[in-house]
Amino acid sequence: MKTTIVPSIPAGIALLLAISAPASAASHHPVFRVDASNPTADKPQSKTWYAEGSWWALLPRKSGPSLWQRTASGWREHREIARSLDGLPGRADVWFDKAGATAVVVKDRTLAVLRLRPRGEVPFRWQAHVLAKWTVSPGKPIETATIAREGTGRWWIAAPVDREVLVWTSADGSAWSVASTIASGLDADDICLVTALPDGVGVLWSDQQRDGVFLRHHRNGDPPENWDAAEVVETGHRTADDHLNAALTTDGTLWVASKNSVDRVGEPQLVLRIRTPAGRWRNIPYANNATTRSPSRPVVAVGSDGRMVLYGHTIYDSELRTRDHIVFGRIGTAEDPPVFGSPMVAIAPAATLQSAVNDVTRPKLAFPEDAPWIVLASDRHGRVYEADLRTLFGNR
Repeated sequence: MKTTIVPSIPAGIALLLAISAPASAASHHPVFRVDASNPTADKPQSKTWYAEGSWWALLPRKSGPSLWQRTASGWREHREIARSLDGLPGRADVWFDKAGATAVVVKDRTLAVLRLRPRGEVPFRWQAHVLAKWTVSPGKPIETATIAREGTGRWWIAAPVDREVLVWTSADGSAWSVASTIASGLDADDICLVTALPDGVGVLWSDQQRDGVFLRHHRNGDPPENWDAAEVVETGHRTADDHLNAALTTDGTLWVASKNSVDRVGEPQLVLRIRTPAGRWRNIPYANNATTRSPSRPVVAVGSDGRMVLYGHTIYDSELRTRDHIVFGRIGTAEDPPVFGSPMVAIAPAATLQSAVNDVTRPKLAFPEDAPWIVLASDRHGRVYEADLRTLFGNR
């Protein structure tokens, strides 16, 4: 496997990258299919979780959300959930904890919050409850929404709406506040997410008008309207684009995978943004743009020990989009600066499928200790592919 030093990285940052190499465990065929295109989108969302010995995924159908379970004989749909949620928006971001699987779902200008709770039956089943639903004033469709819970139990939702970052909050998940604006004057293409922090939650957003990435912090127990001033993650050098994905390790470090707008061959197209528990940021470019291949839709995931960090993204092939594929690699977090291990192909649809795969999704929490580390991706035909990252990285 060929390894190179990226020459355009700022002095003092020794960032190792590699040409993606085939992995024997790469997935080539879909594991199930839904009737909605690109069902694992969108960029900051998480649609999977592990509970009761199984992986679960909440994905859109044309009729609304659908629940899928990974079993010993393959993935199967729990159709009773689709029936009970018929008519709701389908694109979900899922937060899983002792309360169950709580999700914000979004379509056009409508947001809804639902919760899947165990029914206490054998075999294990979920019961769906619609906690809230509301429509934002008329305008362009809302691209995405994300949900997180702070240490006090308070819920937060963030969404980019009409060039602003809006947040809603709830003490119980059912009664939600009116929207509050915590950033404005964004580009129509910008995006945001809400993520857990060690002492609260943070809302992160891109701002292509100001050529920057920013975060605001809400601390556990503070009044809902009290947000810290914006933290400058990075500004300048075309650092902002509408690709953000975040994960928190057990030491309180926030890891953010993002895309910049440099768009030049031979220069890094992605940026890893690292926030220490004390609130200090560092930004490390990675994944060079090539003449015919470009990295996009980056994600980060956390290993079962709560400390291992994995990076992943799509490789677009401009000569033949059906050669698009998903790669993952391990970040050497013990090194300073962190070192990117060689990316390995995790999902590459068979040529006969004529499929351009994209939109990898992974759980918000760390992968389980005693089970596969499943990630999903999909194509415009609604076909869903999986990869088990434990086979690639779990024993390293």
